[in-house]
Amino acid sequence: MQIIQLHYFCTVARCNNMSRAADELWISQSALSKAISSLEEELGVKLFDRIGRKVRLNEAGRLYYHQISHVLLLLNDAARQVRLIDNKNENEVRVLFSGANFISNYVREEYERTFPGLRLIIKSCYVPTPEDIREYDFHIFASPMVCDEMESIELLKEDLLLAIGSKNPLAKKENVDLIDTKDYFFQSLPRHENLNQNLISCCQKLGFEPNIGFFTEDSFTYFDGLINSSLIALIPSRSAFPALESGIILREIKNPPCQRTIYLGYHKNREMSENALKFKSFCIDLFKRLGEPMESEGS
Repeated sequence: MQIIQLHYFCTVARCNNMSRAADELWISQSALSKAISSLEEELGVKLFDRIGRKVRLNEAGRLYYHQISHVLLLLNDAARQVRLIDNKNENEVRVLFSGANFISNYVREEYERTFPGLRLIIKSCYVPTPEDIREYDFHIFASPMVCDEMESIELLKEDLLLAIGSKNPLAKKENVDLIDTKDYFFQSLPRHENLNQNLISCCQKLGFEPNIGFFTEDSFTYFDGLINSSLIALIPSRSAFPALESGIILREIKNPPCQRTIYLGYHKNREMSENALKFKSFCIDLFKRLGEPMESEGS
């Protein structure tokens, strides 16, 4: 039994599809099937039920996956910590953003200003892989995502607002019911990204599906297309301020209430370095300040 076989097994278990798992692993489907069959033969038990093109863990497979995924996490973590010592990266903290991506660069700048000589290594993505989560010290993510592999604490609960250009008829309203957007086209980040999921969920509460007319992969130019077009977008009220361009109008959504929660995740069984502990405290304090009332709210 080889570690690579266990890695293949966990990927198939997560994907529930041999073809999709092979694409993710960058190997042929036949090679993957052979590796899984060899593992099952060595164990003397089938781990999957085959249903057409799909595969699903059976009872034995679920038990094995629960144990093996934990073992692989510990092995990857041990290798990661050894590499960090060898590469003398003790001044680095690695943070994965799949929520609050708009302010990832702001967080880095504030951290390095607060702690001169320390570095924040950031990866910003929308749907992180298990390997992404294992590689980084922290994961900043947003509801409705659940990160089972990590302990997590709530950093910020924020309203979601409607972002529109000044030429859009909705700009004349002081606030908006989401049903008012039914005939408009939304701009959205990719499917399965948390703002996209929140948009769909909020619209479904009122019995309709949002018209998404434009998907963009780039959160840093997310607002560029809103100023001179009829597109509208759902944005967070507290964690998007560095990316807002002049000309963007923000409107409160009265019905239904639209909110999301930002979380900080960290590994349950991984000892934190002194610098990681500094980042954790820094992050809690920074997001607490982001959640405080702004001057215009208090006046």
